[in-house]
Amino acid sequence: MVRLAVYLLLVVAAMAIVAAPWATVMLYFLNGIMQPSFVWPWEFPSFTFMSLSKILAILSILAWMKAVASKGVDFSIYNSPQNFAILIMWVLMHLSDILSPYPVYFAGVRAEIVLDAMNTIVIMYFIGLGILSDVRVYKKAFLGMSIMFAYISVYYVYWANDVYLDNNWSMFFDGRLKSPPGTTIGDQNALSCLIVMGMPFVFLGYFYIKNFFLKWGSLAVLPLLWHSLFLFGSRGAMIALVCTTILCLQLLKPYKAKKKNKNGLWPKEPEEKTENTDAENARFKSLKLFKIAIMIGLVGAIATQGGAMLNRSTETIDVAKSDTEKPINPRIVSWNVGLSLIAKYPVFGVGPQRFQMASNRLFPGRSVHVAHNTFLNFAANTGLPVGLLFLFLFWTSYKNYTFCRNNGIANYPILEYVNIACSAALVGFFISALFLDMIIFEAFYFILALNLAKLFTFKKLLAEKGDVDKSITPTLP
Repeated sequence: MVRLAVYLLLVVAAMAIVAAPWATVMLYFLNGIMQPSFVWPWEFPSFTFMSLSKILAILSILAWMKAVASKGVDFSIYNSPQNFAILIMWVLMHLSDILSPYPVYFAGVRAEIVLDAMNTIVIMYFIGLGILSDVRVYKKAFLGMSIMFAYISVYYVYWANDVYLDNNWSMFFDGRLKSPPGTTIGDQNALSCLIVMGMPFVFLGYFYIKNFFLKWGSLAVLPLLWHSLFLFGSRGAMIALVCTTILCLQLLKPYKAKKKNKNGLWPKEPEEKTENTDAENARFKSLKLFKIAIMIGLVGAIATQGGAMLNRSTETIDVAKSDTEKPINPRIVSWNVGLSLIAKYPVFGVGPQRFQMASNRLFPGRSVHVAHNTFLNFAANTGLPVGLLFLFLFWTSYKNYTFCRNNGIANYPILEYVNIACSAALVGFFISALFLDMIIFEAFYFILALNLAKLFTFKKLLAEKGDVDKSITPTLP
């Protein structure tokens, strides 16, 4: 069944080059982010001439070329500080590899593999971004991309709970569920991050979906999603989940779509209401009760089902107390080493994947394998400028969100949904990235592309209606 589905989707991807280029790119990201060949290795087809990922990448490039030919790509979308930051990061990573003070090194994953993956991610980021610039099909494109990303999260929630209910204990190690073997997503910590990033796309569907079963189904997934994270046992992902959930609830504010004032300008603050109707009061009250119920449910789930993660934290502290030579958290050692490496090689770092090699040479006795922090991974391995540009991506995303929120994006439901969901997903990734190395985590770059395309589309729609000066449309924060 899986084999047949893959062949059919390949046919769809090829046919969509002409009819719907965005669908071709969507199928590429579905395969690239989900890694289905490792979920169903016994039934997934293998292609002798090239991998499925390369086939979909080629089809996506052809779709981009077709879109360019039919004027479906607006090149002004590439004129964004976010894009320049990613390009500069990409170039500096390669320069760091060339100029590394450690040309001979050892590592579990070679720099060539990481840089090749980064090459593909950056190229497909710009391919997807260009295709999403076609405002004529923005509703279908954004809806399709959102459903795809939500599906990935929901499927892994199902997969984790199914392994547990089937008593497949071979998939557990040290009390924690492992990710599907071989997947480039990473370990259970990274897979947990992916589920957390997908959570807003699922959860927010309750407020934007009209179909009764899908509407309530998006809400019913939450307890299963929480349980899947307990099975993976990632403490960082659990912190990210709590913060992301709070953010989603905070951003859900029942307010009317803004209108321009008498001077033709958007108000900086929501318009004051002189009188609330009974219906409006009821909506405010019901939303408040809904938020309280969600938080009570999440806290209750952590208290009753999150014992394994809480016990891990207690055991770590107990071991540190009994053995004073061991730190409370080994990540602290990695972070200190990372900061020391940045201080010694601030411009180009020690070179991609040289973290362990450099720590062995420079700090004997404090050897660590990885940075356990995405910023430190970027900054120590490839230079402080790359690390700062990584943080800059979150700043531009914040400015992206506030511009849309303050200029009436509520008038465009699908764009408002993407605005909130992408912002929450990026917060989930940022918190998870404090504890994990995820420099080539494709879901992160996909969300960046989707978020920027949303801003570009929103500004184009405003310009077409005369709500903003058209001259500023190509300039994106």
